[in-house]
Amino acid sequence: MPSPRRAPGSRPSSAPVPLRGTAFTRTTARATGIAPERLRRRAYVRLHRCVYADRELSLDDEQTARAWLLALPDDAAMYGATAATWYGLPVETPADFQVIVPPGTVPRRRPGLEPHEGLAPDDATVHRGLRVTTPERTWLDLSLTLDDADLVVVGDAMVGRGLTTRERLVEAAEAARRRRRVVRARWLARQVRDRVDSPQETRLRLVLTNHGGLPQPSVNPDVGDEHGEWIGRPDLAYEHLKVAVQYEGDVHRSTRKRWRADIARDEVMRDHGWEVVRVTADDLRRPSQLCDRVRRALDRQRRRLA
Repeated sequence: MPSPRRAPGSRPSSAPVPLRGTAFTRTTARATGIAPERLRRRAYVRLHRCVYADRELSLDDEQTARAWLLALPDDAAMYGATAATWYGLPVETPADFQVIVPPGTVPRRRPGLEPHEGLAPDDATVHRGLRVTTPERTWLDLSLTLDDADLVVVGDAMVGRGLTTRERLVEAAEAARRRRRVVRARWLARQVRDRVDSPQETRLRLVLTNHGGLPQPSVNPDVGDEHGEWIGRPDLAYEHLKVAVQYEGDVHRSTRKRWRADIARDEVMRDHGWEVVRVTADDLRRPSQLCDRVRRALDRQRRRLA
């Protein structure tokens, strides 16, 4: 897609105020007083068939999405990784703009566009002003392309942002019929959790449970002392055995203040009988050793509390 830049020495845009800073259709231009022949002048750039923009407009991801949907049928919606990106979820932005339309109306493939068909009436919503597949449909579509961990990461992020709930993802997966890999999607939907703060916390949880066969830990629980006073909120916790598992990302080492706060946090929990296992990205690359560390911590606490 051309990225319009203001040419050296060019005049300020003559676009009417309502059309500045956004893409628009030829019909909209005519309604605001811009004759079709004016659209062929230097002040404007053609983005798609019948879709134009002020030449001074810099096309960021949002403007690109708005321009594509103006060029497509009204019932088109962003799909797959494009939809996930529009929701602000942790996925890689696809090379092509992915859209989906109802059966039988798929637009022709063109450079930069990846069209799909099969959109049901209840599978689309409006988010930030544009049509996009619902969070539940988006998650199911991503189950065709993402691996297990990445799919649960997206599910956790959806729930954390208030876009959906674990229960709604489970219901959507159970209701899906005649879809590839739907049995896998049903299993992974049940692994989605609330209160997750980062993708690495999700990956840590999945390593412990799926790779190591350890019990499901609590996610970011608020824990207290014997008097009910709050003492901490570990990333993962086996509360009955007082074992906390803390993921230490690079941000935790970025400032002296954060580093000291993390040390003080762990010391408070240890003072109240907790064992704290600190985990880094290097540990996630050695899952067997990591799971053994956590298992030993659980065994020590089990013996101590017995």
